[in-house]
Amino acid sequence: MASRGHRQKASDVYRQTEAVFGQKVPFADAFPEIEDVEVQVEETGVVRGMRTRVYSKRHLGEYIDCSNPVCYNGGFSIGDILREMVLKNARQSVALERCQGYEGSLKGQRRYRCCHNHFRIKVAVKYRE
Repeated sequence: MASRGHRQKASDVYRQTEAVFGQKVPFADAFPEIEDVEVQVEETGVVRGMRTRVYSKRHLGEYIDCSNPVCYNGGFSIGDILREMVLKNARQSVALERCQGYEGSLKGQRRYRCCHNHFRIKVAVKYRE
């Protein structure tokens, strides 16, 4: 449950849900062919302007969260992007994603509007030999 003033983000909601098809596993188990990865995320939004974050393999989960403080379930699935890259054996990718969340009440029961944040994602993958 969200603490006072904190709305759950995509990674919070993901951690609390049951897996329907398969099970949740650590990054190394989900992507054994990836030796290393760098993900650069430029997030643009109304509340915080633009900000850039960089993630390494050890800091990645299924989702990267939205920074909008009034957004519930916000962020995007980096796991989907990485699965597509592995399928194509791609070493670099650039993607654009909209936040999947919405601005709403603290417990997420009342929706006010879709979150307007969006992300430009640059991914560089180094595969194992």
